[in-house]
Amino acid sequence: AYVESESEANTLIVTLEDEKSGVLFDLLYTIYRDYPIITRSVKVKNLGQENVNLEKVASMQIDFSQRDFDVISLPGAHVNERHLERQKLGYGIQTFGSIRGTSSHQMNPFVALVDSNTDEFNGAAYGFALVYSGNHAFEIEKDQLDQVRLLVGINSYNFNWQLPAGESFQTPEVLMTYTNNGLNAMSKAFHNIIRDRITRSKYKYKERPILVNNWEATYFDFDEDKLKPIVDEAKELGIEMFVLDDGWFGHRDDDNSSLGDWNVYKKKFPQGLKHFADYVHSKDLKFGIWFEPEMISMDSELYRNHPEYLMQVPGRQPSPSRNQYILDMTRKDVRDDIVDQVSTIIADNDIDYVKWDMNRN
Repeated sequence: AYVESESEANTLIVTLEDEKSGVLFDLLYTIYRDYPIITRSVKVKNLGQENVNLEKVASMQIDFSQRDFDVISLPGAHVNERHLERQKLGYGIQTFGSIRGTSSHQMNPFVALVDSNTDEFNGAAYGFALVYSGNHAFEIEKDQLDQVRLLVGINSYNFNWQLPAGESFQTPEVLMTYTNNGLNAMSKAFHNIIRDRITRSKYKYKERPILVNNWEATYFDFDEDKLKPIVDEAKELGIEMFVLDDGWFGHRDDDNSSLGDWNVYKKKFPQGLKHFADYVHSKDLKFGIWFEPEMISMDSELYRNHPEYLMQVPGRQPSPSRNQYILDMTRKDVRDDIVDQVSTIIADNDIDYVKWDMNRN
């Protein structure tokens, strides 16, 4: 979260120190003036002489005494997201999380602790949303004394961050809110802060265009001539944007090749992608395009030239999913290559919109 003026929020920093290791923990509490929101995060500073391995570091912890809560979570699936699941919080430790590499449709990075009589417009609700798109965990424990502890942060599964001496690690923020006016008031609090002070795009207050995407119409089987009638009909229907989906690059006629080769497939666009983009714009439609930049196919020029870019355990076969592999985004040369390729396509072809996919999670 951010502010547009210093008067919007105040931040309290509580510093804890482990004297033996020289590691400091800054607990950050930011309180907004005009939103019923407190953000929580932790900054770990290694002021010692040796490297430290962080194997678990949460963004927040909160404790409740003598509370009989229901817990609300938002599980789901692809194109079937955010089912509201409500259950009585029992004894022991319960975790709501994801280890899929993303926050995921399967488990949204959110929970609420509510009284048993809380409904949409009445009752107490404590809401917690982690502003993070990777592996996460919401760990809730209720002990024998009816004390409830909630711990929220990066999932510790396979997490190991080496923190060299003199450096720091900042955890993602948790948005926390409380209301005694039910779930609707909690939802509004999250909507407002996310729209106003999480989203940074210049488009955040603009209406989204009505668009048509060619994927379900053509899948990989298309060329410029086959796409033009879709654009023409979109114009007649008053649609405002055409989005060109997967299959426009490399030599991609199915999902077995070309991820990582972000250059125009000449067989499908013999006059270049700009020629087709100009056609879309001539119909007064905006033009969007599909990318999945963090992925790589073994059948690609990128892999043939740079097999070391593929993320894998040394000495072991990499694991495919959806016939694709993941690039090692920890490498600067990998990040630079992605930026160069994607930036060139966007700059050279008058792209108005990017559909950035993430299919392997």
